[in-house]
Amino acid sequence: ADAVREGLRTKFNVMIDDRLKQWSVGGDFGEEHNAQRELADKFANRGYIKSTSSLSLEDAEEEEYIQFHVDARVQAKKDRNFETADKIRLDLAQRFDVMINDKMKLWSIGGQFEELGGKMGKPRGVYTRRGALGDLTPEDEDTVSKMIADRYHAKKQKNFDVADEIRDDLLSKYNVRIDDRSNEWRVDTEDYAMAGTNSLTEDEVAFIDGKLKERFYFKRERQFEEADEIRDH
Repeated sequence: ADAVREGLRTKFNVMIDDRLKQWSVGGDFGEEHNAQRELADKFANRGYIKSTSSLSLEDAEEEEYIQFHVDARVQAKKDRNFETADKIRLDLAQRFDVMINDKMKLWSIGGQFEELGGKMGKPRGVYTRRGALGDLTPEDEDTVSKMIADRYHAKKQKNFDVADEIRDDLLSKYNVRIDDRSNEWRVDTEDYAMAGTNSLTEDEVAFIDGKLKERFYFKRERQFEEADEIRDH
């Protein structure tokens, strides 16, 4: 079959499209199909690229390292050296949280691919702040975000002692607690921010703030019954 197809192409410049069940001298199958074929050819000939929704690394050399090893993995697969290809994929995932999408020829730090469509979630390892900043300055907030990212990568590389040390430093230095289930962090502060609108007077708001601070201290001292009593009354 391949010999017949190649013979027709060589002798008559005939191109065959088995999906359309058509043949054409010169490969003209209509404007729309020609555009699709051109796009498919470009996709087939391009290498793997970084997804537009990928996180970025501060060190450009690290991103060059990722691209180099993604390309090396592609070559290993072409050479049917699947063990090497799998080792490269695992190394990139553990060191940089890189996910590779072979169908789209994309790689992403954090595992998000907006090119696939659908609802975009939050990349793995990205933690958002919940609640007030407390006494933290904007510079402190940047430091906390970096420490949380360092902790995430330490956990990915199974350096759990380092991850625990960072968690303890966050609590002791910045009074920050981390929730890994929701990928959120918060300052363990007595201050509560008022949400929504209401018709309370200033005195009533001040009374509520005072009770919330009282409840906060009860919870911190693990006096949960007293804290619950304030909440319920």
